[in-house]
Amino acid sequence: MHFSLKIGLGTDSSHALLQSKSDALNQYLNKSKDVGVRSIRSMNPDIEAWPTEKLFTLDERIKTVRHDRKEGDRLDESKDIPREELDKLNRKLKLSDTSYIDRLHLAHQSIYGPDPARQRLIHFWMNHFTIGGSSKPSQFTMGDVIQNVISDGINGHFSDLAYDVTRHPAMLSYLDNVYSVGERSERGRKAGRNEQIGLNDNLAREVMELHTTSPSIGYTENDIREAAKILSGWGDIFDNPNTVQNFKRARIKDFHEAYFKDKAEPGKKIVLGKEYPAGKQALRLWIDDLADSEHSARFLTRKLCIHFIADNPTEADLAYVLSAWLDSKGHLPTVHQALLERVVLSTQPKIQWPITWLFTVLRSSQAHLVQGFDELHTEILEMRGEFRIKQLLEEIGQDFWSSRQPDGYSIAGSDWISPEHFERRMRLAAMIHDHGRPVRRADELMDLFDVSTSTRALVDKGATSQQRFVLLTCCREFMGA
Repeated sequence: MHFSLKIGLGTDSSHALLQSKSDALNQYLNKSKDVGVRSIRSMNPDIEAWPTEKLFTLDERIKTVRHDRKEGDRLDESKDIPREELDKLNRKLKLSDTSYIDRLHLAHQSIYGPDPARQRLIHFWMNHFTIGGSSKPSQFTMGDVIQNVISDGINGHFSDLAYDVTRHPAMLSYLDNVYSVGERSERGRKAGRNEQIGLNDNLAREVMELHTTSPSIGYTENDIREAAKILSGWGDIFDNPNTVQNFKRARIKDFHEAYFKDKAEPGKKIVLGKEYPAGKQALRLWIDDLADSEHSARFLTRKLCIHFIADNPTEADLAYVLSAWLDSKGHLPTVHQALLERVVLSTQPKIQWPITWLFTVLRSSQAHLVQGFDELHTEILEMRGEFRIKQLLEEIGQDFWSSRQPDGYSIAGSDWISPEHFERRMRLAAMIHDHGRPVRRADELMDLFDVSTSTRALVDKGATSQQRFVLLTCCREFMGA
């Protein structure tokens, strides 16, 4: 498997290969500008700066989701709105849904951006810190986690990244921490008979089980409950207009700092034998302790090795990356460099994620199956689902904004080679060939990636251009098997 396929997404936008470890490392360390294409109507659309009006601040996202909640409630309650007006208002709400634009941004950065290796890291970490589901605050603000928190955080220490993701409105909403109210808190003591008061331990459990230490550290149900007490106070129902006054009373203007003292369980907390003080600072102290644990180092370096190297990485691979983590205290650029060095040496097969495969085929063939940023809510060409990024991600089986398991999409390649998944790739490969108008067809791609003689023999069995394209892009060598 060619290096650029294993560590990146094939070629870059200037048609040069991601050829070496130094190329990948340079991409790891340097955040690129946001880019995309305006329209795919032309054969070779220009790559240009992503429009600033489609890059939203967290404040703008919260304001939008609150407005949509208010308008949606009004529509649900009204029985007198004419059908035509109702359709118009529903379309307006759809246009304001930032998750559609965020999906497109993710795709354009992966297909047209100059840093495919860095994008692969971002995809890994956005899956590790799973967010998604039907919660509108999570849907509307998840793009901020990807574009800012993770994209910036992979240049720092894991402890900072874990802390910033944990307190983000998208995560607080996704795992229902916004509904967590300490029984002995001020709000809990003043609650009426019909108000639901109590701790929600979803986020506390997932932080320890999936985001940091894993169960190997031996936490108990009491540890989870104590951790939930630390998290109580963080977040309120961000999209409910009725809670706006709660934010004003708490003088919260930065939604990254949405801590409500009146919801927080008072007093000290003890997690895994360590005492934490009352107050906002306890979350930072707790996350730092979890991130510094060797259990976190072992759990996370194994995940990285499985995702990038092989389903069963060697003990040498695991030890090398673990050593880098421990020596650098979780400095992610150091860890990623060590991971890259092992990827270069590995000859083991590794089936790539479906979304990785999709972006790689589009990027390498210079096909344009994903709509331009000016075409997001328009009908283009003979569109029957082609070109719409949400439908494409759902078809390939990896829409990060959809409901999924708390541990994200599987990083084991063996979970993505069922007949159903293979058929999806073949169907999309044919669609890319027929509707994406690829500049590079099978012969050019085989030369570009210097494929083996056995792969060339397989592709030569194709009687048509489409068959050859499908045989190549869905063969073992291209997919990483």
